[in-house]
Amino acid sequence: MGFSLPFGKQRKMRKLIGNYVKDRVREKRAFDEQIRRLHSQLNDKQIEKHTYERLIAILEAQYCQKQNEEWIKVENKFQNPLN
Repeated sequence: MGFSLPFGKQRKMRKLIGNYVKDRVREKRAFDEQIRRLHSQLNDKQIEKHTYERLIAILEAQYCQKQNEEWIKVENKFQNPLN
């Protein structure tokens, strides 16, 4: 037997997932823009290569951490749909 929720809860879950996807797209665009700026600064010799590499690593770690935190929130909502 499948998992069933009342209509109002199903709508809330769809909205939650839609918002999650929109937020991830927005964050990905911001992340890509930051990477482009750093790359531009590297090419213009405003920052050194090792600084560029460290900043890229930090940005990637923050991006992945944020993604994981947000996904955990969504999973928790699915596990506790009445909250």
